[in-house]
Amino acid sequence: MVTSTHETSHRIFQDHPEVLAPIFEALGLPPPAKADIVPLTPDATEFKPLERRVDTVLRVEPSEG
Repeated sequence: MVTSTHETSHRIFQDHPEVLAPIFEALGLPPPAKADIVPLTPDATEFKPLERRVDTVLRVEPSEG
């Protein structure tokens, strides 16, 4: 069952992607200096009658390509 706490934890990343910086550091990766972070649709439905959903999908696009 989806709760408001569950939804809030995903909305934080979608609405405030700057909080991803510590995650890059924890992974030992430098955060992109100037990146556009765009929420993508979490719909993972395939052509088969099987539906998959993910909570948050983000694309990080460094400004330098």
